[in-house]
Amino acid sequence: MPMSRTPPLSTPLVDAVVYPVRTDADIAALTEWLWQEPLIAYDTETEGVGFHDRCRLLQVANGQEAWVVDPHQFPEVVDELAYGHSLLIAHNSQFDATMLAHLMVAAGKGTLAGEVANLMGNTICTHILSHLIDPRSAQDGGVGHGLKTLCDHYLGAGAIDGQTALKARFKDLGFKMKEGWARIPLWDDTYVTYAGVDPILTFRLYKVLGPMVTEFGLDALSRFEHEVATVAAGMTARGVKVDVPHAKATLAHLHHEAEMADETALLYGVENVNSPKQVAEALLVRGVELVDKTDGGQWKVDSAVLGALDDPLAQAVLRGKGAGKAAANWVQPFLDHAAVDGRAHTRIRTLGARSGRMSASDPNLLNVPTEDWRIRRCLIADDHQSIVAVDFHQVEPRVMAYLADERHLIEAFQRGEDIYSAIATRLYGDDWEPSKRALAKAATLAKLYGASAKRLAIQTGVSEVDAKKVMVALDRQYPRLARWSKRTIDRAKFQGGVMSTPSGRRLPVDRGHEFRLVNHLVQGTSADVFKGAMLQVDRAGYGDRLLLPIHDELILQGDEMVADELGLIVADLMGGRLGDVPLIASPTVCGPSWGHAYMPTEVAHA
Repeated sequence: MPMSRTPPLSTPLVDAVVYPVRTDADIAALTEWLWQEPLIAYDTETEGVGFHDRCRLLQVANGQEAWVVDPHQFPEVVDELAYGHSLLIAHNSQFDATMLAHLMVAAGKGTLAGEVANLMGNTICTHILSHLIDPRSAQDGGVGHGLKTLCDHYLGAGAIDGQTALKARFKDLGFKMKEGWARIPLWDDTYVTYAGVDPILTFRLYKVLGPMVTEFGLDALSRFEHEVATVAAGMTARGVKVDVPHAKATLAHLHHEAEMADETALLYGVENVNSPKQVAEALLVRGVELVDKTDGGQWKVDSAVLGALDDPLAQAVLRGKGAGKAAANWVQPFLDHAAVDGRAHTRIRTLGARSGRMSASDPNLLNVPTEDWRIRRCLIADDHQSIVAVDFHQVEPRVMAYLADERHLIEAFQRGEDIYSAIATRLYGDDWEPSKRALAKAATLAKLYGASAKRLAIQTGVSEVDAKKVMVALDRQYPRLARWSKRTIDRAKFQGGVMSTPSGRRLPVDRGHEFRLVNHLVQGTSADVFKGAMLQVDRAGYGDRLLLPIHDELILQGDEMVADELGLIVADLMGGRLGDVPLIASPTVCGPSWGHAYMPTEVAHA
């Protein structure tokens, strides 16, 4: 291999250059640079954005120069990042750390979850920093959290020129955007320049966002969120084992159910159950009364509306859409993932919502439907292990009681009462029917989510007048809750700006939608509670058992002989107090699969 240096590439950025690393002389220069740099931004170029997609290039940079290397040719660069002395920076660090960990495991370096955790533990993520400063997406009026939009906002216009040039290059080469990432020649100048610019931008972005995080008093919350992201990245890397035969059988059943539902809907004139216009027109022809319309002026026929209708067409549409969604969103992705390593690796976004709650994708295991046990049955424990679920009890009402300092609710929690039964008793006296508990629960959640009496009436089937009565009664019986809710909304209306959760999480106020702030405060504080509990479990040495964070529930696996004990230990770790409010978690040993806890009794016995 020649010893001469490869010529550098200019960039659209001022005072920035990209060095392709292709020769012995190049790698020698990069190695010396790595030893001298205390702070390094890194990024990867991959064939796609899937968990198993192959890494093509690795880029490292400071604010002025980037080095682009083929990590398969020079794997020592990956080792230096993972185990060197430098502090690392990345944007969407969970993705890039996983890509590098794949390379290390392929070289026999360790476990995927272990290598991911090591890299994440030494990486500052600019995506996390941006979310803490302003959690809003661009659609919600914020900056957003994409690297290019953040840089364009904080560093000045023109930062996205490299991406624009790369899209044009794909077109010149005859590649569609989706396939271009895998097919463009590895050392194409435009591709290499684009690759090198990203970590330079990331480095520069950190230099702006880091001081802002400190200025806003968010350093502790930043450390907390980085630790959460490290644990979550380990869960993604670990994955959950898939029962392939069951998944294949379930997929076939779902396709059959969708076909039968489509045939039924066709009898009523609906050719496409996913067409709201067709469904609404057919229902109106049948004499069904529709009430609400969308912002676009179309009749609303979502799942909530259809589920409340006693009509065979509505039921067929629900079955068809449900079966099709389950097949496409969960079961088929389970099989796609399992074809590689037998496991499903959901991508966990630890800051998936502006409130700080998590979300997931590819596949979204945080939203697997509870009403169809067959979907969860596809995910199983490893050999000689059992799935264990540990769930918080009514965490959001507890958080709401804490924030409002509503003593009646707090005392009910302290007595260990079922909170919705306690609310029903205060509203209706000791002699109430089960339907009253359901109404009390719905009214409490309506207060939590800022829903109107009209919405409560639709959800519960009571008249709007009765819905108003129960909400007024709720305010009367829980005056501190009513005052806190009103005070929060009024302060948002008249003061505006940004409000914060007890942890300091920033929640910008949306003009005209101040009523949402009550829910955002509860959701954000609940997210802090749940994430803190997850960290307690990890710090106690049970992190390698964690599989999924499902809203207010942790899914783990443990030795089948001591699964009950594991559940009790984790429940104890998750429990605690929020002020005067007790936080309670309880375990369920699901068994060999996640779905076993949801199976009908006759199926489980069979």
